[in-house]
Order: sequence, then structure tokens, then C-alpha cells
Amino acid sequence: MNKYQPLELPSHEILSQLARDDPQAYEALRSQVIESFIARAPQRLKPRLSGLQFHVDGLRRLSRSSALGATVKIYALMWESFERLNQAWQDFSLGSTEHGSASATDYARARSARIIPLGPRPGTDQPGNSAYPNELRHNTLGSTP
Repeated sequence: MNKYQPLELPSHEILSQLARDDPQAYEALRSQVIESFIARAPQRLKPRLSGLQFHVDGLRRLSRSSALGATVKIYALMWESFERLNQAWQDFSLGSTEHGSASATDYARARSARIIPLGPRPGTDQPGNSAYPNELRHNTLGSTP
């Protein structure tokens, strides 16, 4: 199986019935699917995904008596993460950062450069009639090439 193919899951109806009829089998399947997903992730993301799953599992354990309570807590976690990502994007896009890192404007300025033509102007073959500015036609000794 190609590691980039989507995970194949049973239908929602089957999962709902499994959760209702055999909660332990459902939890085992849920854990297996999550572990498979993390195992197929790029190596650099695995620690973060494992840590996030540990956090989610902890929230679920704290809300063991209420599935809705766990869902609300996990939903809040998702929105907190989204808000941090959105704020980072806004800081980058607007060029203001709290931590003094380079802004989008600084990055664009550092990446810009003046483009110099590398040959005679079109239609001219005359020596000395170069498209280079005068200061660029002189070598380090001050003579023309």
C-alpha cells in the first residue's frame, strides 16, 4: 500500500454501530487507525502528532463520563490552535511580529535585487555601447574591459 493513500475506514453507520454495540472494539479500532496515521506521517511530524494525540487522549480521559464534554474540550483545543496559526499568519502578512523575527516586508526586501542586462542593447553591436552602467563597465583597476 502506498503510504500517501488515504486511510480506508468503515462507513459511518458501521462505526456508529460498533461504538454502540462493542465500545472496546471501537476504541481498539480508533487507536489502530490513529497509530497507522501517525506511522505514515513524515518523520518530522511524528513527535508533534504523537504529542497532540496524547493531549487529546488526556482530554477524553478527563471527560470519561460525558462524550459531549470531551468533544467540546477537543473542539476548543482545535480552535485555540487555529487562532494561534491565524495570528502567526497575520503577523507575517502584515509585517509585525511580537518576537522580532523577520516580517514579510523584510523578507521581500531582502529577496529583491536590481536586474542588470548581460549583453549589448538589442540592435547594437558596437563595442563600448554596452547596456551596463558606466560603473559596471570598469574592472577593479578602473580600466574598461
